[in-house]
Amino acid sequence: MTIPQIIVFTPGQVYVDSPEAVTEAAVGHIKATPGIQAWVNYSQLIRTIRPRSRSYRGLQHEDELEAGVKMAVWVNVWDSYDSASKQKDQLKALFKEENKPEIYHVNIGADLAKPISGTTTEVARMNLKPGESIEALAKLVGELEANLKGAANGHGTTWGPTFENPNVYVGILGWDTKQDHLNAVAPDTEAYAIIQKILAIAVITMLHVDLTKLHG
Repeated sequence: MTIPQIIVFTPGQVYVDSPEAVTEAAVGHIKATPGIQAWVNYSQLIRTIRPRSRSYRGLQHEDELEAGVKMAVWVNVWDSYDSASKQKDQLKALFKEENKPEIYHVNIGADLAKPISGTTTEVARMNLKPGESIEALAKLVGELEANLKGAANGHGTTWGPTFENPNVYVGILGWDTKQDHLNAVAPDTEAYAIIQKILAIAVITMLHVDLTKLHG
């Protein structure tokens, strides 16, 4: 069973300006620079995750930034939670405090190949509100997943609770564009009605990224 490890963090300006150059530095194609080292040691990061198959990186879309802060996303696909969890503390230690990294692992029980294949990837997180039922949230998430599987220009959707907190569900969904996602959950859709029920018992946060597969 593959396990997606999702890392969301506030990147330094050098990464925002030139993520490709930073990534190449990380995998050893070019030497690390002081600007890169100023916010995270990417060479160490990539050496840590390289043994486990697939890794992707991307920046949050410009039109959904909060207070002008763009988030960066890494998705690492591991062969098991046991393999991934052993590296979590080491990965987190590589970031500086100002990066505010969030690292979580999702128990999806499915491969990510289809959702990741979309031009745009939606990463959605649902935090259960205090006193609400996780069983009710799981049921609604299942309904939403089933509904969106047939969405126009969609590339699959997979959801599951995080290993870190079973009251947090994370979804990874693939789309041709962000607008395709917005169309699929517009107010006149069944998906929208389901989401309103979810909002009554959980807090939803999401972001859209155009992921690039890392090599090296």
